[in-house]
Amino acid sequence: MDSWYLLFCKSRQEARAQVNLQNQGIEAFFPQLQKQQLIKGRRTFKQSAVFPNYLFVRLNAHTGNFAAVKNTRGISGFVSYGASYQLVPELLINELKNAQLTQDSNNLPQPGDLVCLNNGSFKDVQAIFKEPDGDMRSILLVNLLNKQIEMSVDNSDVRKVG
Repeated sequence: MDSWYLLFCKSRQEARAQVNLQNQGIEAFFPQLQKQQLIKGRRTFKQSAVFPNYLFVRLNAHTGNFAAVKNTRGISGFVSYGASYQLVPELLINELKNAQLTQDSNNLPQPGDLVCLNNGSFKDVQAIFKEPDGDMRSILLVNLLNKQIEMSVDNSDVRKVG
């Protein structure tokens, strides 16, 4: 019967180890997280490991070639407790495969959300978030003198209320 095992990889070589294992016909899984970041004013997406330095591999407990896995490039060895290798539940692997692993480091409010301004003359003034205005700014609806005014502000000056 096939089981999932936990492997420890060399630093930042999870993808290399996964490719080398798959070239040997061994099923390997390496969950990744897609991060959205602002770098120099541009929105970029970066892949990073959910579990840095770890990889999951599926082997048969009786007929699996554990020695070949241990000697694969990029792998340090199996995670073990005593003499037995660490087993990973099938349910956990399925949940990781089906999960949408994304992280938005921008964390902008949604249109219609109540926000508060942090900058000098508008400190603690509440507004309604209308829409993003490029990657670095947002358009807000602010009540000034009983009149609703649209203004574009820097994203760092906006914080979500609540």
